[in-house]
Amino acid sequence: MFTGIIEKIGKVLEFNNNQSGCKLIVQIERIDASVSIGDSVAINGTCLTVEKYDKNFYHFTLSPETLEVSSLSNLEKDSYVNIELPLTINKFINGHIVSGHVDSLGTVTSLEKVKDSWLLLVTVEKNILKYITTKGSISIDGVSLTVNNIKGQSLSLMIIPHTYENTIIKYYNSGEKVNIEVDYISKHLEKLKND
Repeated sequence: MFTGIIEKIGKVLEFNNNQSGCKLIVQIERIDASVSIGDSVAINGTCLTVEKYDKNFYHFTLSPETLEVSSLSNLEKDSYVNIELPLTINKFINGHIVSGHVDSLGTVTSLEKVKDSWLLLVTVEKNILKYITTKGSISIDGVSLTVNNIKGQSLSLMIIPHTYENTIIKYYNSGEKVNIEVDYISKHLEKLKND
């Protein structure tokens, strides 16, 4: 379980996707908490398991399912990624509850500066719109954000300077694929309603 508050930006040291599987090694500098083999780490909002680590280098295996449903398949050496460690008992929940399970891919339409902030427009798939509300929470590449406006399949999100500087949002380009996780509670409410 995560909160959508990014703690670090990591750098991909190796992304090896071949017939035998997919291995990812990420360099993460100065993690403040103790991370052990078997622990979860959210990479761009995707919950992955630490298989081994050596100093600042963390190793993960990406399953075929993860590669199919997330934007992690687009990673390459030297890509930057958002890092969040799992929620602990003594950690503030500053964002919203995020599971690290990607629901859909979105596409960055534009990112433009507006005064001291940035306006991010992301196009999402039609089938997830029912889970998204104006002024509700959404996770984009693991970042907890508030939806300012919805127009058709386009979401408007305002990015404050702290979020811009401390996440990979500053590297976004038009057309880039991003991981989307909708509000966890809204999915469960729909299931209860339909059961």
